[in-house]
Amino acid sequence: MGETANTTEKAPKKSWFKGLKAEFNKIVWPDRESLAKQSVAVIVISVILGVIISILDLGIKYGIDVLIK
Repeated sequence: MGETANTTEKAPKKSWFKGLKAEFNKIVWPDRESLAKQSVAVIVISVILGVIISILDLGIKYGIDVLIK
């Protein structure tokens, strides 16, 4: 299945860790204000979706109960 000669050698672990550190240094971390705004947005959306799902669940349960009885 397209095997090639074993001409590639594994990179030493030190090289891998250097690459990992270089990539980690490229990460742009959000500031406190941005992090707080995004966290509040996630919590608010989660609560809103939870309420919507609960209302739909109660409505469907009530509809099934009416059909069964």
